[in-house]
Amino acid sequence: MTPLLSVAVGGLAATYLFFRFLLYLTQDAKEPPAIVTGIPFLGPLVGMARQKSGYYNQLRDAYKLPIYTLRLPFSRMYIVNATELVPALQKQWRTVSFAAIAADAGNLVGMSKEAVEIMHKDLMSEHGFSVSWPKYITPVMSPGKDLDELSRKAIEIFVEGLGKLSSRGTVKTGLWEWTNRIMDKSTTEAVWGPKNPYRDPAVAEAWKIFESGFLTLSVFPLARYFYPRLYRAREFAAAAMTDYIRKGGHETASGLVRKRYEHHRQFGLNHEDIARGELGNTFAVLGSTTPCALWVLYHIFSDSRVLADVRGEVSALVRETTDEDKGTVISSIDLANIRASCPIFFSTFQETLRYRTVTPGARVLLSDVLLDGRILLKKGNMLMVPASVQHTNVSAWGEDAGKFDHVRFVPNPGQKKPNRVAFRAFGGGHVLCPGRHFASTEIMALAALLVLQFDVVPTVGKWAEPTWKNSPIQAGFPIPDEDISVEFRPREPARTWQVLFSGVDETMGIVSEDITAVED
Repeated sequence: MTPLLSVAVGGLAATYLFFRFLLYLTQDAKEPPAIVTGIPFLGPLVGMARQKSGYYNQLRDAYKLPIYTLRLPFSRMYIVNATELVPALQKQWRTVSFAAIAADAGNLVGMSKEAVEIMHKDLMSEHGFSVSWPKYITPVMSPGKDLDELSRKAIEIFVEGLGKLSSRGTVKTGLWEWTNRIMDKSTTEAVWGPKNPYRDPAVAEAWKIFESGFLTLSVFPLARYFYPRLYRAREFAAAAMTDYIRKGGHETASGLVRKRYEHHRQFGLNHEDIARGELGNTFAVLGSTTPCALWVLYHIFSDSRVLADVRGEVSALVRETTDEDKGTVISSIDLANIRASCPIFFSTFQETLRYRTVTPGARVLLSDVLLDGRILLKKGNMLMVPASVQHTNVSAWGEDAGKFDHVRFVPNPGQKKPNRVAFRAFGGGHVLCPGRHFASTEIMALAALLVLQFDVVPTVGKWAEPTWKNSPIQAGFPIPDEDISVEFRPREPARTWQVLFSGVDETMGIVSEDITAVED
């Protein structure tokens, strides 16, 4: 070894040992144990970038700790493995905060300095902007008139779209492309109403560009200059949404948009800031719903047993009537009956959420927290309850937690019920997704209509699960690397359908909080 090389190797070794010592020296004994992976402080960044949600599963299985620390440059991340710690964390919602993350999103969508300051005020109070708005919109997103109107509008779009598809005979397309298109249309029409700005293909495309790279704008200083395409896309979509708000588009929109507008005006936000807030709302209503719908369709149609079970249940809801004037038979279905009448279908939907969700469950610590009376979590750092970790916890789901079982959630007397606290697809505790009922109804309605009216078969002859190595790190559900080429084959194209949605008055009963509320 040459002297120069010896010096270089020695320097690297010394640097490594220094960082190891620094990590040990700055880790409080009461904090969760720090895991050192590769290069101290930098190793976790590499692992998260390469393996995404799988990184946390790997560390859980390797170290078997209830909670641990990942040391990053100038910060810490506390990762929760043990389901038993989750309820205690949820009770600390003021200091283990999601509202702080929501407030930071104001910068991401380009809101004014004044608006961002308003969003960051009173983060530990139920009366603050960022804490109060989810609760403010909850009434219109819970079972009732407003939620039924949202669901009916989305179903109208599905009926129209599937009718056009059926009229074309066998159609070859990408399953992800098709799901993306119909879900985006149904959701945006239902949410933003007759003046929906995303009807303009240019606005929709600008949103897609911004969505795909929004983390770049948030992470890199002066990103607007180094990534002008992303910046222009955001500003184009924001201008369209501002025009929508200024022209009163929100007045004929869903209860969700009306309530958000009402809330934001109460806190003094101007029209442009409210409009940019609606870009953030777009992340919420489209970001996870569309890829979730893809995986629900994949799991149903790629397994003949699942397809037969689901199709059998949904078909049993169809009623045949005769149009006396035309002498034709009309097939009618009320999609509001799915939840109560199709236990295997409902279970398949829930199992897809369990098996596919990769949300990180991120929170920010606004003060020091002594968890469970013994574990110190330091102020200013991030805490995560990764869904992938909780959803593969064998103590919560059994030894087959790593497998897809479409009847896992079917009620079975005498069988141990799943631990719903470990079900994190919609969050939990004080931070529950307000749109969970709409998203669930919308996805199941699409799947039900597709199962009844079409066969969906892969063009290569056999279903192959797509990879998702390049899925965006912020995605709540995996985005496939390549589309799944399929054929949509109408089952009975001459059949006349009448699709209804009479409405629901009960929660979906998926998360523990909703189940407890129903039982109480």
